[in-house]
Amino acid sequence: MGLLSEGRPLGWFDQGADAAREKVKRDGVLQFIHAYRRLRGRTGDALKWGDEVEYTLVKCDERIATVHLSLRGPEVIGELVKEEKVKEVVETLWRPECANWMVEGTPGLPYRCYAGDLDLVERNMSLRRKQIAKLLRDDEFVLTIPAFPRLGCVGFLGPNIDLVIGKYSRSLYIPDNVINPHPRFQTITRNIRLRRGSKVNIKVPVFVDSATADTFPVWPEERICSNSLCDPDDVDDDHAFDKPSDVARSSTSQIYMDCTAFGMGLSCLQVTLQAKNVAEARYLYDQLAVLAPIFLALTASTPGIKGLLADTDVRWDIISASVDDRTPQERREGFIRKSRYSSIDCFISDREDIDLEKYNDVPVAVNGEVLAILKDAGIDDRLAQHVAHLFIRDPLVIYEEMLYQDNTSSTDHFENIQSTNWNTVRFKLPPPDSDIGWRTEFRPMEVQLTDFENAAFSIFIVLVSRVILAFNLNLYTPMSLVEENMKTAHERNAVVEGKFFFRNNIFQKAGKRPESFICSEGHVHHPNFSFYIGHDPTEEPNETDLYTIDEIINGKPLSVGDEKYGFAFPGLLPLVEGYMDSMDLSPGFKSRMNKYFALICGRASGQLWTSAKWMRHYIMEHPDYHHDSIISDRIQYDLINACRDLELRPGSPAGRKMFGEDLANYLNARGPDCCGAVSNDIDCLAILRSKSEAEAVSLRGDSYTPSWADRAIRRIVEK
Repeated sequence: MGLLSEGRPLGWFDQGADAAREKVKRDGVLQFIHAYRRLRGRTGDALKWGDEVEYTLVKCDERIATVHLSLRGPEVIGELVKEEKVKEVVETLWRPECANWMVEGTPGLPYRCYAGDLDLVERNMSLRRKQIAKLLRDDEFVLTIPAFPRLGCVGFLGPNIDLVIGKYSRSLYIPDNVINPHPRFQTITRNIRLRRGSKVNIKVPVFVDSATADTFPVWPEERICSNSLCDPDDVDDDHAFDKPSDVARSSTSQIYMDCTAFGMGLSCLQVTLQAKNVAEARYLYDQLAVLAPIFLALTASTPGIKGLLADTDVRWDIISASVDDRTPQERREGFIRKSRYSSIDCFISDREDIDLEKYNDVPVAVNGEVLAILKDAGIDDRLAQHVAHLFIRDPLVIYEEMLYQDNTSSTDHFENIQSTNWNTVRFKLPPPDSDIGWRTEFRPMEVQLTDFENAAFSIFIVLVSRVILAFNLNLYTPMSLVEENMKTAHERNAVVEGKFFFRNNIFQKAGKRPESFICSEGHVHHPNFSFYIGHDPTEEPNETDLYTIDEIINGKPLSVGDEKYGFAFPGLLPLVEGYMDSMDLSPGFKSRMNKYFALICGRASGQLWTSAKWMRHYIMEHPDYHHDSIISDRIQYDLINACRDLELRPGSPAGRKMFGEDLANYLNARGPDCCGAVSNDIDCLAILRSKSEAEAVSLRGDSYTPSWADRAIRRIVEK
């Protein structure tokens, strides 16, 4: 979502805009310095975390068997936030996103460091979906899908709607009325284009089937004959676009898209974790950055867009290109290598026991003036480089009313820059005058079709983060190889067929798994691992090798001939299971968590399909598919309804392909209103506000008795 402020945004070419941009950058770095000095000693914060799910509103016309996007997002959000205005605490929070078909939802209170809170995640996601659904019309429904398959095609907003080429995007395919009315989103759309000097140029390879055409028209024939026209509020200084007449007869061999909404209108799943202190947040930032490509491939859900099957499975590069505001000179000279939506460029931990420089092996562009200011202020080299790298970007939105601020107490100008550096992970300052601590945000995951899946991946990344800290794992891989992994993650079926660079030895003591760990409460725990880690004398344990995602998640067997001798690489899931087994958790709770783990295990091994594979298979097996890579209106209609049915009836044939027999039976048996075995009789807000923390099982592994929440859930299940 980013920083949402109110006011009048400056136009890119407004008088004084250049000076205002420099002021925001100059003051932004001073704000960071003041905040860092004030907060760097903050420590002792417990884990709090939350997820963010982006929802898509769809309108269905059964009479003509079509679906299109509903633009009632702002209206729906307006209703959803009413409760926030009259209650101190609510179960769900709602915010706008870039496109009017989108609604962003988060839990009203963060989840805490207690195992029992994990049982509330899916329930809260289900509640959010129901709250949206109650406000929809009879012909509307809500989905969690990254990309509407025919986004930008004729009719994607409904039949008989003429395209008006608007002043913000100048898109040939998407009108400006899809942009959220908050001035941030309109201004970002326009200013990216004006700074770049042209419209964004998004190109995705087409999946080539037996009857796929060599090229596709940039401006479809039906639009040449339509009443498309330019917005009458044209301005003389705006030449950063092409007119329909310029491209009317041109063609392309790729899926071509031309505006920010094609990327920022896609939906994702994100998780933010509060750290104990700044050092822990920086270390988690690095470790999770290495995992970002793995989780991108593991959650792949975007097999097609703009009416065509893609030769990729994920959304990331689409969004990256949709906000690429680099000027022609910047793109040509290569000083700024990537879009402002990208994987990170440098690790930032301040740990002295790790030679980070050998892993930071790619060029890192920095704002030299900002770097000098940071170093003069005593900011360490790694963090100074990170912040100076953020400040190679210009602010995209500046509000006149907010230009002058108190740099000793405000962080708005810093967040202006930070919030428009959309990376796979984000290192987040504590907000001013808040009890919120240092945080790390994990951003690569694709949103999944069901609440069960979204909860599973949210919970799993939280538990992986606990394992990283508890076992002092070292996942560092050279940054150049992390970037290669991002490329691999885009490939079709990368979760099964891709090979990813990963570190051979992830334990600080070479070749040894931890026999015990000390939690934040000072208690010693002995993890119960279900594997033995062998040693291959031919391998250098600190080097990287190519691994499948199955090996990274589930473990890589160590074999000699036909015999298996434990694991050469333990796998993240067995580590999580060993970590969980060290705690006093109820059998019922463990059983519920194991259902989520079964999904993760099956996806990684390929036994369970990703959403991308399932949707691609559905499209290619559809009777109206002609092996031409085209996703027709009818195919989209049936696919979208099948996606909806998957959430409502996980035991359906589609559900069995996605979840397998065992999970499908489990999900079907518990019913749509029994998410995570949590009854609606439980007041989740009461649990999250409970003061009985001394009874909770901490996700740092302390040996307290099961939490009140866990016991309450068990009592209801046992009735």
